Amino acid sequence: MNQSFIKNKNNTGYILKGITILLIILSVIGYAIDVDYYLMRPGTAEHLRPLIQVEGNTTEESGRLMLTTVSSIPGNLLFYILAQLDKNTELVAREEVLGSYDMDDELYREVMLLYMEQSQHDAIYNAFKLAGKDVELVEKAVLVRDVAPESKATNILKPGDIIYKVDGIEMKNSEQIIDYIKTKPIGSIVKVGYEREDEQMEADIELISHPEIEEARIGITIMTDRELIADRNVNIDTGLIGGSSAGLMFTLEIYNQLTESDITKGYYIAGTGTINSKGDVGQIGGIIHKVKAAQNAKAEIFFVPKDINEYDSNEKDAIARNEELGNPLKIVPVKHVSEVIEYLQALSPKK
Repeated sequence: MNQSFIKNKNNTGYILKGITILLIILSVIGYAIDVDYYLMRPGTAEHLRPLIQVEGNTTEESGRLMLTTVSSIPGNLLFYILAQLDKNTELVAREEVLGSYDMDDELYREVMLLYMEQSQHDAIYNAFKLAGKDVELVEKAVLVRDVAPESKATNILKPGDIIYKVDGIEMKNSEQIIDYIKTKPIGSIVKVGYEREDEQMEADIELISHPEIEEARIGITIMTDRELIADRNVNIDTGLIGGSSAGLMFTLEIYNQLTESDITKGYYIAGTGTINSKGDVGQIGGIIHKVKAAQNAKAEIFFVPKDINEYDSNEKDAIARNEELGNPLKIVPVKHVSEVIEYLQALSPKK
């Protein structure tokens, strides 16, 4: 065999081997370098019947009710570069995901699981009410979720704190605090009583202006911790899925198990949206990825929060993403869970 051919072949092998080693080294370095972004991708559309069991349920389900998820991965330099090549991956600033407070990933997961627990309680409450069953929500505490960087509460309050009084007035839910603060002049001082690690404290906090409307605020995100009392046990096993965006779909599955008729009527039904104790459906994050997750699971109907305020975007973003995918889903915007029940009850059974 020609010696020059052998030599060239060996040189090519060395070059390819060198390139491979170099790429491995760069990949390891890129993986080790953190960036201030999260990678958001379509997650899964989880069939809810295996995840939720209502005591005494005997109803059959001909279709499926599915919650949709978003895959959220803390970014590094390697993932950041690869994300530029994937149209299904979105880069979201770390602050937008974790909030403005300096919250680590572990605390973020804990907060998301707390949101999931609250979402489940509100879902059970709404489903029982819609089905005419006995149920009660007992308010326990108001929890701090985040502190805005412009807030005068920075370096005073932090996520996980429990607010129990404002100006000496006992506060049992977040709505009470928000409604009270609205009545105060911007720049005025309120005395906030809060608890941290079983220690009660008080602090004077100056109120700041709301960025969109002319009213006072503390500049914190809060949530109400509630205890649920119902006449039938409901077991919801979602594993490590966190957040509150599955509230609407939880409500539908629990309602379907509480009543005799099957609201799925043979359809694969996905959706997303928070739910509060009044049954209002709220905006969520990652809607474009949830539309794709629903398509991947062969869903036919997709419920989304209706755009009500001028800064809402779930409805229009879901419609736009569905069009990009070739309109595989019937997008149904809703603002209250009762609208969903009415829509499904009027739906003709699938043949």
